[in-house]
Amino acid sequence: MRIIPALALIIAASTVGECAPPFMFTITDSYSAAIRGAMVLIHWDSAGSTVGLTTNVGIKQDLVLTTDDAGNVEAELPPGFYDIFVSANAFTPVCRKLRVRSNSGRQLTLQMPLDPMVSTELGGVQFRPARQR
Repeated sequence: MRIIPALALIIAASTVGECAPPFMFTITDSYSAAIRGAMVLIHWDSAGSTVGLTTNVGIKQDLVLTTDDAGNVEAELPPGFYDIFVSANAFTPVCRKLRVRSNSGRQLTLQMPLDPMVSTELGGVQFRPARQR
């Protein structure tokens, strides 16, 4: 007899609120070519959540993701402030603060410049990531 109330509670809890679509990050070089294999670190900035800001839910665990051949990576991000750090071979790392709201856009494109130190070491060799075929 106790199974039915528990099952009703599970069903009700699963229908409260809808899951937001995944947030899409696209990482490109300065020519807008996709950078595959870039590391994307997503860190929740809890600023304000301890003093009652209810729109900064965030995630407790940092996410470390890798871009696909098209330079894309997806993450499920609840509303909040996030620090985004992107690193890729031969490129200068990029950092950005991101504010996710429940009704905001769900895509961010970040361009990474070729790192001058790497370029100097390579002696003028043109380095561009392989384009998707």
